[in-house]
Amino acid sequence: MKILVVRIGRAGDMVMITAALSALIKKYPTAEITILTSPDGRRVLKGFHPQIKNFWLLERKKLFPYFQRRQINRDIQQTGFQHIFCFETKASFAKLFNGSKARQHILQEIKNSEINFAERCLHLVDFSFTKKQFPVFLPLHDDARERAKTILHNTGTTDETFLIGIHPSYSGLGKKFGRNKKSLPHRNWPISHWGELCKKINNYAKKKKLNIQIIMDLMPEEKELGLAIIVASGNTVDLITPPPDFERYKATLARMDLLIVPNTGPMHIA
Repeated sequence: MKILVVRIGRAGDMVMITAALSALIKKYPTAEITILTSPDGRRVLKGFHPQIKNFWLLERKKLFPYFQRRQINRDIQQTGFQHIFCFETKASFAKLFNGSKARQHILQEIKNSEINFAERCLHLVDFSFTKKQFPVFLPLHDDARERAKTILHNTGTTDETFLIGIHPSYSGLGKKFGRNKKSLPHRNWPISHWGELCKKINNYAKKKKLNIQIIMDLMPEEKELGLAIIVASGNTVDLITPPPDFERYKATLARMDLLIVPNTGPMHIA
């Protein structure tokens, strides 16, 4: 059996379908799963489970999107899927499945729904499944934990350290730290505020004689932002900018006792 799963989005968006993916694997234990997703989706879900055999990419910003979508439609028809689970609500996605004989399961848009998106995706797979049976989940591997431990050790982190992570950036923030007009201003916390927060945490730790460390784990291109926060904080926060390694990043988040973020992407991964 061949199953196509469709979800295009950033890292946090992809995490939210993991409960539904686990349910699919449980319901169809011999199925070969292909995921139509974004580059971020491939990065997040790569290695999620051996039944996921292929990743097809749909890049929304790609030139000539008509030809890209037409090729995807051909691939869908030629592959011969038995089921298509689409976790996108825009009607345009259904056009990708034209000509396919697969049974189509398409998430319906529900405005102001009180049911969490992850649970709605889970119910699309099988309404009898519950979020307790299939929680939102990302696997974490021992070798990634070791890589994270080594990097953190170099900043002075020990097993006894209460580790607080701050993640001041987010997708869409822009190179000028929020000056991009497309950024969401209510999610753009000023550098001075991050600095003041770190100072308050540091003073609290000294007063209570607690082993608390604050750390930023940022992409290399975000180093300028991290250095500015270090200055604003009076050098009370540590910055690491290792080469991109999503598995190691997950392990670093797992080690943190507390994470403070302005947006949902890192929070969902954590």
